[in-house]
Amino acid sequence: MKDKKNRLIIVLGVLAAVLSIVVAIYKYNTKVNKIKSNIDEQRAEINELNEKREQLENISDIANRAKEEAKEENTVEEKKEEENKSEENKDDNKEESNKQERKATNKSVIVIDPGHQKRGNSEKEPIGPGASETKAKVTGGATGVSTGQTEYNLNLKVALKLRDALEAKGYTVIMTRTTNDVNISNSERAKIANEAGAAVFIRIHANSVDSSSVSGVLTMCQTSSNVYNGDLAGESYKLSKAVLNNFVEATGANNKGVTRTDTMSGINWCTVPTTIVEMGFLSNPEEDELMATDDYQDKMVAGMVNGIVEYLND
Repeated sequence: MKDKKNRLIIVLGVLAAVLSIVVAIYKYNTKVNKIKSNIDEQRAEINELNEKREQLENISDIANRAKEEAKEENTVEEKKEEENKSEENKDDNKEESNKQERKATNKSVIVIDPGHQKRGNSEKEPIGPGASETKAKVTGGATGVSTGQTEYNLNLKVALKLRDALEAKGYTVIMTRTTNDVNISNSERAKIANEAGAAVFIRIHANSVDSSSVSGVLTMCQTSSNVYNGDLAGESYKLSKAVLNNFVEATGANNKGVTRTDTMSGINWCTVPTTIVEMGFLSNPEEDELMATDDYQDKMVAGMVNGIVEYLND
């Protein structure tokens, strides 16, 4: 009985020891698993950080490449801009050289064209060199509603006075016509100025419209888009502006500005700076009567002379 009791105690002790060992092993395994879990989590965090670092490096590389490409593009654009500026400077220099050459060729020569003639010529001519579009070679012009004066005769009277005033200042003046009984087309008139290498080609005209209330002076020249002589547009505009402003100052006429058009044969055939002066409206009774007087004609001439001199001295 006593031996059984002792064996039972021993068994219980062994069981207790085994249980203690199992518990210890369990705790150890739990701790190890926890450590492993922490290690896995840290590895995951490290992997995530590495992925982010790689992403940042990729972004940085992309940004650097973009900067380099932008730098290259800017360099190309700068080169293009420099080339364009260089070309523009060349064009400006060339244009300025052409301007100086044109103005220096015969700076003292002025060609005056009294517009129209006694009998018009309805035969057609191209509106410019090589043009397929045509217009009548020359017309007779308008007639004053109050005085009955003809435009072609008024134009000649004023043109002859203008010639005398310019010659008095030392200029060489060439007239496209000195009588009314001629037959000279608009392109032929332009060619007279071209062949003379004129510094100024001034064409004298008077205006007319349906309304009798319209009055004033205007000048005309080509646009820079003119396919025949657009390179002369700048000089022709300066000439037109100078003549117009001085004409208005001398006469007090209504300033109707500079009209830029590419429809005039007499302008399109020119290779020298040109302007058309529409002195006033024959369709306006008061202006028609004014333009018929010597006093007003002298004022118009004085204004045109001042404008031409201003342009040539610019």
